[in-house]
Amino acid sequence: VAISVTPLKVRNWILPNMPGLITDFLISLDDRFLYFSNWLHGDVRQYNIEDPSKPVLTGQLWVGGLIQKGSQIVAVSEDGVESQFDVPEVK
Repeated sequence: VAISVTPLKVRNWILPNMPGLITDFLISLDDRFLYFSNWLHGDVRQYNIEDPSKPVLTGQLWVGGLIQKGSQIVAVSEDGVESQFDVPEVK
């Protein structure tokens, strides 16, 4: 299985593009799913890896990172729209 994270175009960061930084990963006990933490972007992803040559993104949750609401860093889409990600509050 080979998975890469597409860099995000950003503003107010040290580089114009923020790469993905995979820090932790886990394969489910039934070998169907791969989970990983994409630390800089701030999301956790789930991929279906039943066909290892064609992993499919099946889930994504924003839990922090550098592009969250309230941060100075913003993501910039292809059409120039700026955005930041909502992060759930754990109580």
